[in-house]
Amino acid sequence: MFSEAKSLCRMARLEDQARHALDALELAASLGDFQVSISSLHEPTLLLREVVTRLCSIATFSASVVYLVDERSSDFYLAYADQQEWSEKVKQAVDSFIDNGMFAFALKEGRPVVVHSSELECKVLLHVLETSSRVRGMFVGVLPEKAKNISAIEMALLSIVCKNCANAIETFELYKCFKSGGEECAVFADSLPTGVLDLDCKGRLLLVNKAASELLECAVYPEKHYFIDFLVQEEKERMASLLRSCYSFGENLLEYATEKLARPVQPMRTQTTLLTGRGRQNVNVHVSPVLRDETVVLRAIIAFVENMQEGCEFSAV
Repeated sequence: MFSEAKSLCRMARLEDQARHALDALELAASLGDFQVSISSLHEPTLLLREVVTRLCSIATFSASVVYLVDERSSDFYLAYADQQEWSEKVKQAVDSFIDNGMFAFALKEGRPVVVHSSELECKVLLHVLETSSRVRGMFVGVLPEKAKNISAIEMALLSIVCKNCANAIETFELYKCFKSGGEECAVFADSLPTGVLDLDCKGRLLLVNKAASELLECAVYPEKHYFIDFLVQEEKERMASLLRSCYSFGENLLEYATEKLARPVQPMRTQTTLLTGRGRQNVNVHVSPVLRDETVVLRAIIAFVENMQEGCEFSAV
């Protein structure tokens, strides 16, 4: 009788664990689905607010603060706080973490780091916001005085949200780059791991970032000034026609006031083939007409693709 009761208790405990694991998986699947439209944002506040809401659904925080990295100076700045009255105290705690090395430690760990803060007189959770290419910021969560320990599953879920947050911030910065022009755009484009080009109405290269330069092998072919110069012969006429069509569509941008340009124009995409020193290279091409210094240009993102799709047509994304 005792053995049977013990078995039933073990089964009940395993069922609870399995149910908890399923609930965690369902929650994890929904954590990256942000409801805000990143392409229409002028600043990331709404995005950060939703990120903090997701994090607080996993663990309890007395206050939550998000630091982001300034693209120009690479310094951290306080971008969002859900409890403004905590902002100054959290800033003092973060300054202390920077001085004693805990902030740098959290940047390298890539996972939640819980540390005691003498300024706040409680524990604080730090989690870096990092993509595969760079650090985007830091989440700082103030834990309640008598908070229970965060479980391993909850820690993993927090990491999922922070990873998705970092990717969303990077996407936001990319959209901001697409809407801007001039030196700031060029500096940011050079920091991206993806090829970025600006083309004029005739397809002439106006801007080529480092990744695109390597992909097109611009240093090997300095005499090539047009994007179609880098294509195989059978693709040149088709791509020239498509670029002309996309540019004509972009001329409508001139009819809008500058403040309305946050409403994105849908990028167009196709696949084509480059002719490089390494032979034929298939690439995806995403093109968007944007205003740069009050002039319409075509901003293109290009990336290698292993398998070309047969009969791929230029289409709206």
